[in-house]
Amino acid sequence: MEKSKEQKQSLCHIKTFSEFVDQHKNCFEKRKYFVINEKYEITKREPSFLLELGYIYFQTKDKTIENVVEEEFLYTYKEKNKRIDRLSKYEKNRLKESFRRSLVNKDSIHSVKLGNELLHRNKEEFLEIMYKISLISSDCNKLIKTFFVEFLLDEVGDFNKNREQTDEIVRNIINYFVKSENEYINYSCKNSIEYFINNKTDLLYKKIYNENYDKIVKKYNIQSISKLELEINEKDYDKLSESKKILYNYLKNKK
Repeated sequence: MEKSKEQKQSLCHIKTFSEFVDQHKNCFEKRKYFVINEKYEITKREPSFLLELGYIYFQTKDKTIENVVEEEFLYTYKEKNKRIDRLSKYEKNRLKESFRRSLVNKDSIHSVKLGNELLHRNKEEFLEIMYKISLISSDCNKLIKTFFVEFLLDEVGDFNKNREQTDEIVRNIINYFVKSENEYINYSCKNSIEYFINNKTDLLYKKIYNENYDKIVKKYNIQSISKLELEINEKDYDKLSESKKILYNYLKNKK
């Protein structure tokens, strides 16, 4: 469901990323990420990058981001305001395995609570699972979302002190993982790898992957996923959405 033009959201009177999240809480997601039409054709939708765009805006104060954010809000909807309950009684190993299973099985009921609890206990283990799934997924947006979540979580700081902002970030990425289509790369099949590289990747994914793969697998002890050879062609920049162009430019200019 789209918002009306009169409901456009603005950044101009907001001073910080935390204030941006608080002011627009429950409004950062699209209702669906793929649609099957009457001809049984699948149309995929790019995830909402509103949180990522908000983060970059308050880092750079780039005024061109304001219009893109306003347009992004036209395609999101307002969810019911619901706090994510803690699951403090879960044993650590059980919690980690339950979260992994919930993501793979697209369990929208439990995955957010499990992921939130794991994040509060151990951010590295939360991100380890998100990265492992992202790196075998043929949906390049999952790696992009996971990569930027690290920036967002660092910006929020103390999870307990800034609980509402943390809830929004966790809910946003996990709901995309469970609501989007599940497709995986078969690393034992050359054709599967080639198809993914040639048809499923974009310039933003390739930049993040090429510049960060080695650091990610070392930091999160990921040993079972082979490194892909991705060739970057700057001519593909024009194929990116306006939101992804902003994310790409931010990474390109970031020192």
